[in-house]
Amino acid sequence: MTEILPHEVKWVKSVEFLAGVFSTCAKRQYACVVLAPNRRVAGFGYNGSPSGMGHCVDGYCPRYNNNEPNGSQYDNCIAQHAEAGALLWSDPSLRQGGTLIVNGPPCMGCAKLIASSGVKRVVYKYDNAYSQWELVEKFLNEAGLVLVRA
Repeated sequence: MTEILPHEVKWVKSVEFLAGVFSTCAKRQYACVVLAPNRRVAGFGYNGSPSGMGHCVDGYCPRYNNNEPNGSQYDNCIAQHAEAGALLWSDPSLRQGGTLIVNGPPCMGCAKLIASSGVKRVVYKYDNAYSQWELVEKFLNEAGLVLVRA
């Protein structure tokens, strides 16, 4: 198993805190940072509704209203996921060979974005309630990413 680096430990704690500050998800608060190879921030994201839409925490979330389990299908999720936001709002040239740090396991949709983004390392918090992790982990490994459990 790949070891977590000291600066990554600090970032995991930071994204956990920032998720509680910025996320508007009614189920789980995620935040994500993309670090360039020089360890500078290349991007930041959190899970929440698109600008101008009602927030999940205000009752606009179909997944929450239907009491869907963590890690299940996200087709009815109105939130942009933290990883997607961090990649969307980062400079592609800065993230090449970089590290993505998130305070939970990525979903398969985000895993596809991560695998295509140019980052080489993913640091994540494990969640044993996330039922799809084995599938996501296999996909990310096959894509050649280094996975680090925080």
